[in-house]
Amino acid sequence: MGNAEIVGVANPEAGNGRARRYARRLDRVLRAGGLSSVIRFTSAPLDAIRLTREAIDSGAKTVLAIGGDGTVNEVINGFLQAGGSNVAQLALAPVGTGTDFARTLGQGGDAGEVLARLQRGRRRAIDLGFVDFTDLEGKRASRYFVNIAEFGSGGAVVDRVNRTTKILGGRMSFLLAILSTLPKYRNRIARWRIDGGPWIEAVVNNFVVANGRFFGGGLMPAPYAELDDGALDVVVIDDVDFKTVRHHLNDLRRGTHVGLKFVRYVRARVVETEGTDGALVDLDGELVGVDPTHFVCVPRAIDVLV
Repeated sequence: MGNAEIVGVANPEAGNGRARRYARRLDRVLRAGGLSSVIRFTSAPLDAIRLTREAIDSGAKTVLAIGGDGTVNEVINGFLQAGGSNVAQLALAPVGTGTDFARTLGQGGDAGEVLARLQRGRRRAIDLGFVDFTDLEGKRASRYFVNIAEFGSGGAVVDRVNRTTKILGGRMSFLLAILSTLPKYRNRIARWRIDGGPWIEAVVNNFVVANGRFFGGGLMPAPYAELDDGALDVVVIDDVDFKTVRHHLNDLRRGTHVGLKFVRYVRARVVETEGTDGALVDLDGELVGVDPTHFVCVPRAIDVLV
């Protein structure tokens, strides 16, 4: 792996293949800026977890996630397996279909901007979410997320996005997936409780547990979310039809949906769920399984360069 202080972990397929060229250009910029860096490319799903763990074990002080939200998700899971911010810090070079986590931080992917963040070295401790669920092979699983977890129609939309071309970019890819998936989506009964309170049962369209503010290529389900407040923002869309969702898409983009009568918005440290009837779960824009049972906020679990 080498002894570079900065190891870039790049998903070459991110951004419909743009990330490979971007990573090589970024590598030249970092070296020209006098930084000790090396870029490693993933070769399969979940490979960024392994590469991150190996980078930290080899002494890297910074792991640079080069890709979209899915790449960042794998990198932070590699971090936690290797000891987290006790040994290294996370930096972002956003390029991909969804770069919604970087949007919460106000970070772009311009190579000069990434170089400046790395040279400045200013750290911010942020929370992570942790979720238990059933994976796509039917086994119990658990995983960290840094931006947003959701189950329901959002999981079905992410599944559609990830099975189609992303050449149109994040915003349009997600919009087309919403318009093609939601008319056929069947809302499901779910039971949940917040921080050990009373159980609630309702038919829901989507259930979002947010650490960051954005998802779906710039939609803003959790406009009040803070990355370091020790809590997750829970947004539940009740039993609405596609016509209602379409009518209020601009509210979701602006964050003004929280005042609508069919939207619930609360903060929580722990969210328990059951009986979600096979609802698809996505974490940071990646479909991971079905039927979540437990969401937990892990306060200040990782340091990110800002």
